[in-house]
Amino acid sequence: MIPAITTTRWAVLGLMLCTIQASVGRSVTRPRDVQQKPGAALHHHSNASIRSLPVYHCYRIHRNLSLTGKVSDRAWRYAQVIHLNNPIDGKPGRYPTTARVLYNKHYLYIAFQCEDRFVWGTLTEHDAQIFTEECVEAFICPSGKMRQYYEIDVSPRNTVFDAFILNGRPLNGKWRDLLTWKDYTCDGLVTRVWIDGELGKQGAKGWSAEYAIPFSSIIGSDHLTPRRGDEWRLNLYRIDSPQPPHLEFYAWSPTGANDFHRPWRFGFLKFE
Repeated sequence: MIPAITTTRWAVLGLMLCTIQASVGRSVTRPRDVQQKPGAALHHHSNASIRSLPVYHCYRIHRNLSLTGKVSDRAWRYAQVIHLNNPIDGKPGRYPTTARVLYNKHYLYIAFQCEDRFVWGTLTEHDAQIFTEECVEAFICPSGKMRQYYEIDVSPRNTVFDAFILNGRPLNGKWRDLLTWKDYTCDGLVTRVWIDGELGKQGAKGWSAEYAIPFSSIIGSDHLTPRRGDEWRLNLYRIDSPQPPHLEFYAWSPTGANDFHRPWRFGFLKFE
């Protein structure tokens, strides 16, 4: 995430209330044994303007995940593994990076696994600019309106940056300042991080992070708990810094630039 101008809490809240409607919906129960076949989760919309965007089919589980940072809960096997690559051309980056997504009645779960030889981070304060070091990032748009979305970043130190973004940038246009509501806090968010190696020392093997994001804290959809067939917009990112201050960028849905705030390039998150 590139630093943006912060507006006042009440001004942005007013815009949010004008543009987002949320209502509590009843969840749909699905068979417990549903699994997706390898390679079956990514499809493309037929509309010519968006057919290059990936679709992630997100499966529902019927219990809470046990989060340790190791992505070790057996329920993760129900989630399709997707790869984060160079955001410009979609080619593999220096290190393999994968992600998975699941949900239940209360939470959206996201897991990242990042191969790395030098895992580091210095920032520990909530909402510190961890995107200037190393982190993973989830940009989540429950409303489907791409100009408004949540950003939730986690660093190897398990430092969290969370914000609500209003992005009025023209389609394929140059960078412009965002309206960033940094006073937003994702209440109830649970994150866990695990490092395979030693923080700040060469010779590590990698790190991983897990999120449990309460649906009650990412309002925007017509249903507080997504129903089968609901579709959100989503992109997942990684920032790595193998040789500080040099940064390397990864994305699930390529943005065409080293710039994550191009919401027209967000992929689709379809709830199953």
